[in-house]
Amino acid sequence: MSFDFQTLADAIDYGFGTGFRPDYTVMAGAQLHVKTAPCIIDALTRFSQAGLYGWTDSNDPQYIQVVVNWMAKVRGWEIEPSWIVPSYGILQAMCASIRAFTQPGDGIIVQQPVYLLYARAIANCGRKLVDSPLKLRGDRYEMDFAGLEEKMAVPENKLMLLCNPHNPTMDVWERTDLERVAALAKKHHVLVVADEIFAEHVWQPGLMVPYATVPDALDNCIIGTSLGKAFNFTGTSHSNVIIPNADIRKAYRAQRDADHYGSLSPFMRVAVLAAYTDAGKAWIDELMDLVHENESLVRDCFARCMPAVRLLRHRAGTLVWADFRGLGLLEPELEQFFLSAGVEPDLGSKYGAAGTGFLRLQIGMPRAELTGALTRLEAAARKCGFAQEASHF
Repeated sequence: MSFDFQTLADAIDYGFGTGFRPDYTVMAGAQLHVKTAPCIIDALTRFSQAGLYGWTDSNDPQYIQVVVNWMAKVRGWEIEPSWIVPSYGILQAMCASIRAFTQPGDGIIVQQPVYLLYARAIANCGRKLVDSPLKLRGDRYEMDFAGLEEKMAVPENKLMLLCNPHNPTMDVWERTDLERVAALAKKHHVLVVADEIFAEHVWQPGLMVPYATVPDALDNCIIGTSLGKAFNFTGTSHSNVIIPNADIRKAYRAQRDADHYGSLSPFMRVAVLAAYTDAGKAWIDELMDLVHENESLVRDCFARCMPAVRLLRHRAGTLVWADFRGLGLLEPELEQFFLSAGVEPDLGSKYGAAGTGFLRLQIGMPRAELTGALTRLEAAARKCGFAQEASHF
């Protein structure tokens, strides 16, 4: 089976800013530049033409079983149907978790650099962000377990947001890392809310370890899953929250309902039933092949024209996290350098102070769009004296 990943999706049709232009490439954000899986498009098209859009039971057995089967087949995680709590998006689920299990003023532990909207969610809930920063070792980040335990030992720090695969670095935590997090969380009575929205985009089979499967985690966790990143479906604000512990699940569900979550969106029901199939998995597999090839183009281009730039280890997703500090530019200068080439980057400082001098770049796009962006960047690099060779594109 072959899917069309070379046709540029025109985002201007649904109000995504300026849309896509041949002389300007948006490498900011996690929005893919390709359409979602045909199996989803076809299913939603048929459903929309039926003209009946009433409410849907969030405990629909068919829907729940499809999620159970997907977790087993794709993530290697055997779950019980009762563990699944359909919710709004991952961030809304995080906010519901924060409100349900902490009090105003309590600390919420994160590991920066980390997804920028965690900070907003924590602030909007009236809680305090407590950073246990990651440590950069060579081309990858490591958890600072001594620092993490110090933060967990504070009684007011009652909840941790764990990101795996980690955003923005797009690396995947090892089983041993997760085991140590779970052991510390159990010791200090800290609830772990794991954001696993990128789990389907792990590049190697078996590399992603679901947090709930490690010792000490099962009875002390809330797991966020979603179609969003896997199928370029983030605008739908839907998630399947998986909570093995019955007491935690009951409290979370009460908060979810208090936040005015009603029935399961009929469109999301249709999308999940279509996506969590062999056809959906085949689409993801081919998308990851495209991303692998695109990552090689980016790596080769930067090595050739900006050798002082380092791409850090990333083993998941459609994003790369790169260290531009070697260019000796201040962040506004780095941004202007990219914009002068008609490329819009994500500034690393958005993900915490430790991200200053880094950029997060989207590479989930058609080959022609990416090579156009790299050609312009290479020309700008030569002009600034960063480049070593002429363009190869």
